[in-house]
Amino acid sequence: MITDLLRGEHGFRGLVMTDDLDMGAILNHYGIEETVRFAITAGNDLAMICHRVNLVEEAHGHLEKLPAVELDRALENIAKFKARQAPPDPWSEAEFARRDAEVWDLRAATLGPEAARRSPDDGKRSPVEIY
Repeated sequence: MITDLLRGEHGFRGLVMTDDLDMGAILNHYGIEETVRFAITAGNDLAMICHRVNLVEEAHGHLEKLPAVELDRALENIAKFKARQAPPDPWSEAEFARRDAEVWDLRAATLGPEAARRSPDDGKRSPVEIY
C-alpha cells in the first residue's frame, strides 16, 4: 500500500509514519521485532511506539537487522522532512506550562465543563472515552 500505491501511483514523497505500534492487536500477535520489520519494509519512515520506553529501546536494536536499503530510504526521507521544518521554539518549563494550560482550556471548551475536571485515572485514559 505504501510503496506501490502511496509512493508509486500517487507520487507521494513526504514522510510516512505508522500509528502507535504499541497496541495489543498488533504487538500481541506479531511481537516487537516482526512489527518493526513489517512497518519499515512496508515503506514507513518512522515506526511509532508511544507508551513503553523499553519497547523503543528494543525496537531500536531490531532496526540493525533490517536491510540497509530500507533504513537508508527511511533516514533519507526523515532528513528531507527535517530540512524543511522551522527551528523549534526555545523550550522552558514556563512555556510548557503555558501551552499545557492552553490545551487544557481548549479541551474544556471543546468537550464541555465536565472535561475541566481531572480524571480519577489521573490522565491514564483519554478524556474522549468519557464522552
